[in-house]
Amino acid sequence: MQKIRVKIQREEDDSYDIIIGKDLFPQIAAGLKTLNLDKIAIITDSNVKKFYANTFLDMLKKEGLKAVLISFPAGEKSKTRQTKERIEDALMKYQLTKNSVIIALGGGAVLDLAGFVASTYMRGIPYLSIPTTLLAMVDASIGGKTAVDTPFGKNLIGAFYQPERVFIDISVLKTLSDTEYRNGLAEMIKHAVILDAKFFLHLDGYMHTLLTRDEDVIARFIQWSCKIKKVVVQEDEKELSYRKILNFGHTIGHAIEQVSNYRVSHGQAVALGMIAEAKMAEKKGLLNFMESQKIIDLLKKVKFETRIKKLSIEEILLATHYDKKKSQSEVRYVLLERIGKAKMDCTVRKEIAEKVLGDMT
Repeated sequence: MQKIRVKIQREEDDSYDIIIGKDLFPQIAAGLKTLNLDKIAIITDSNVKKFYANTFLDMLKKEGLKAVLISFPAGEKSKTRQTKERIEDALMKYQLTKNSVIIALGGGAVLDLAGFVASTYMRGIPYLSIPTTLLAMVDASIGGKTAVDTPFGKNLIGAFYQPERVFIDISVLKTLSDTEYRNGLAEMIKHAVILDAKFFLHLDGYMHTLLTRDEDVIARFIQWSCKIKKVVVQEDEKELSYRKILNFGHTIGHAIEQVSNYRVSHGQAVALGMIAEAKMAEKKGLLNFMESQKIIDLLKKVKFETRIKKLSIEEILLATHYDKKKSQSEVRYVLLERIGKAKMDCTVRKEIAEKVLGDMT
């Protein structure tokens, strides 16, 4: 037997800036003009297309840039391998090259899908992330997790691929529905619950103002939330260990989304997941009742449902076994020891999980 070793050592710097401000689109267009790009492809969905994408496309063209717009039907149901293939075909049709750039303009589904396309098209081309929902601003835009969903579960096929830059434009939040806005608040609460008790207190105290969408206040809270996620991502880019902490509420939450066929919004599903997983920690003696109740009370302030309605508990628990966070046959949870401190890779006996979910129906 003969052996030939191929030695490849990588030292890559995938650092990028997150720019937070108001009315950023003209600044982005002017910045792109300074680059020697072949083409720009804006990838968006049908909702964002009518609100922002067409206007942004016109801005790019007025700067003399060669830009195209590719859109797909809005919603998590479009985040599939089939949609990815259609986008890739469109990129080839428009003759994008390695010297082109993709702009992911939209919510989490757009950022996940467009980022994944960028990671594989021509074996990887640059992309910019412009989140247009509060959820995407504090979650999908940071950390380079790109993916599509499958019938077996969410985000099971994807890649870690970092954007060149993230632009968070607070101005776009005015067009969000109440449901979409609350989705982002759920993710902010999750960040606070797992890592920052002070942030939790501020969210509790300012929630009424946050719900009025005061731009200056929401900008401060977005910045705080982004800083929390930044620290986690810098520590563990590819979710080998510490980054798993961000999955609090998502093991049950993703299962609820899947079983409901995505009729339950991501924020609502994660809110239910956070309640369920807090109660599991309580049953295991990790978290005291008062801390658990504080989380539930804050979620109620955001007007999240605290009951699981019209869904099979058995199907939800079955769906957790397809979750990418499981280890072999065991489902692994992130459970709380107190607000601001979480514990990863926890197992929960089936009877405890059934009891907790049963009590929530």
